[in-house]
Amino acid sequence: MFMARAQMSADNVWSYATGAVTSAPVLMAPLAVGVAAWAGGRSQRRAARHAWLLAGRDPAQAPLVEAGVLAACATVAYALVSMVTLVPTAATATWGGPFWWWLASAGVGFTAAICVAYGVGVLLPGRFTPFIAALVTYLATTWNLGQYGTWYAMFPFTVELIPPFSAPHAPTMRGQMLWFTGLALLALTLVAVKVRSSARVVIPAVGASLALAVSGAAIVIGENGRYVDVNRHIVWSCSGSSPQVCIHPAFANSFSPISQRAQAITQRLAATPFAISRVEQRPRGVGGLPTPGAIAYALDAPTVEHYDRASLDIAIAALGVDSCAHGPRRDNTAHAMAQLVVAWAVGDDNLFTPRTPDQQQAKVHFLSLPLRNQQQWLTAHAGAVRTCSLAPQSFT
Repeated sequence: MFMARAQMSADNVWSYATGAVTSAPVLMAPLAVGVAAWAGGRSQRRAARHAWLLAGRDPAQAPLVEAGVLAACATVAYALVSMVTLVPTAATATWGGPFWWWLASAGVGFTAAICVAYGVGVLLPGRFTPFIAALVTYLATTWNLGQYGTWYAMFPFTVELIPPFSAPHAPTMRGQMLWFTGLALLALTLVAVKVRSSARVVIPAVGASLALAVSGAAIVIGENGRYVDVNRHIVWSCSGSSPQVCIHPAFANSFSPISQRAQAITQRLAATPFAISRVEQRPRGVGGLPTPGAIAYALDAPTVEHYDRASLDIAIAALGVDSCAHGPRRDNTAHAMAQLVVAWAVGDDNLFTPRTPDQQQAKVHFLSLPLRNQQQWLTAHAGAVRTCSLAPQSFT
């Protein structure tokens, strides 16, 4: 539950809440794996393995029941994390719903890890096996978080936060479920082999586990481990006229703070060549270009920090000064002066920190002008703003 809450960017966006739940096994797994490995080797450490072999039923039944109980406990724990995280989201979310394939694949992966750990405990019933199993799980998870692609997707514990414009790639997750199920069944089959279970049990189980694992791996590899369908949900709720503000329906509760910031910027840029008529929330990066005549902004989470960042996006896009920070137009002085104009448009003087006395003089002079004079200055210097050629002398 701690991992789920820590991973949440917001509890009223379904994709973020789902990502928080599926990330929770990252912290749950090492302890759970250690317990499962300890349980798997307990009978042999206590010299009670003969109880399996002398039972009147198939000797695999007792350890498989024990493994089943552990898997059930893991499933219940995962379900509790899901409930505690998703129920509040259901009460506050404004669009969409849980991503069930994503939730299922993470849950099956977590349960499969328990089965594999139990099998390791049975096969290697050493005193330090539980500790080593937990440590290896933790280290492998940490390493895998820095990976990407097929091998990343075939590991049971991952961390993903998918913005509402995109969606989980369901084919990969269905393949994961087959792969994880096959691994779990194979581990339990090896337990049956260890306790000398009947060939009538072992042979079909080996065949089924390999079929599941191979088919699941083939699907994941065929999908290149792709986790996300990018920009699947380019939808908006739009309102207002000065400017019209468009926001993804998952962030409907954020309309008011975004609209207030957009209106403030619009008022400052009115009667200048940089006037704004429409702003659109767009994905950050791929798909970030707005429709013709609109200004784009990105909103990653419904918090004040991200609202302020969105207002910066609006001002920078409206003034067209993004290229001042990089590329062939990159110039430290011109970039600083562009920052001054952006800070004025956003209405936050603290966004621009002068580095030289003439920059300080430019800031004091420009910000002391009445709004009408500032707008007239911006109109007169529109070409210099667009070409990133402003200098401190341009303001005095």
